[in-house]
Amino acid sequence: MEKESIAYCGLNCERCQHNFADIRDKANALVEAMNKVNFSEVAKVIPFMNSKYKNFMKIIKFLNSECPGCREGGGNPFCGIRKCAKKKEYFTCAECKQFCKRFNMLFRVHTDNEIQNNIEQIKKEGIDKFVETN
Repeated sequence: MEKESIAYCGLNCERCQHNFADIRDKANALVEAMNKVNFSEVAKVIPFMNSKYKNFMKIIKFLNSECPGCREGGGNPFCGIRKCAKKKEYFTCAECKQFCKRFNMLFRVHTDNEIQNNIEQIKKEGIDKFVETN
């Protein structure tokens, strides 16, 4: 793992990128299948689909793109954790005393305690040792 793969919040971007690879492959397969049946035209003649198709394709486009990682501008463009850590010139939030309210949203999504465990380990061992052992 590269040190730059650790997001400010403590998540491992490489792990996320690996997990999303399967989603990206399936999204690509869905687009191919939809193109075979000319679904963009089908959606135009079904009233409730016509208005939703463009938004659906925006989601598909997002799923088809590879995230460059947090430190390269990937992830949530409005991430308050990233903004705060950069402002404080922290490499990760492990340099803070405690988790702030900005983490509440992430804790709802990442229920496996990866964030808490990583931050705790980084606080205990330091970022270089964390990267070396994970």
